[in-house]
Amino acid sequence: MRNLRRATLTLLLVGVTSCGGDGAGPSSSFESIAGSYSGALTGLSQGVALNANFSLTITQNSGSTSGSWALQGTLNDGFDILNVQGTGTLTGTVAAGNNPSVNIAIRTPACPNYQANFSGAYDSANRRLTITGPVEFFANNSCNVALSYQGTIILNR
Repeated sequence: MRNLRRATLTLLLVGVTSCGGDGAGPSSSFESIAGSYSGALTGLSQGVALNANFSLTITQNSGSTSGSWALQGTLNDGFDILNVQGTGTLTGTVAAGNNPSVNIAIRTPACPNYQANFSGAYDSANRRLTITGPVEFFANNSCNVALSYQGTIILNR
């Protein structure tokens, strides 16, 4: 990955998935996590630094979520800088109760059979979503992962 200008990378960001409810019946109450979130995304993979802004727009119906994601930033190997961006859809679940666990699966149109899974929790008091999972980039317009960044992302509303 020494010469990023020659590499054609396709962004694939894998989803965020939340674990299911607490098993309660019809009296379950789901906290609303619907809204727009954004946060910084940084990482290092194979000597290539990622510095980006990651955002989610979430809609919710009880314990189910859907929406979209976007990423915009740079990859830097110390010699070259490559601008990267990507968008796609998300689906997932929210557990019942306060400060619920959240699971989201993210897909990209570049590789329709691939998804990234993130899990984490929603902080009700601070309206913040903290998720952990992979952000992956594909090489040469293929769906073969060239770079993978595993980490935790804090997203604020």
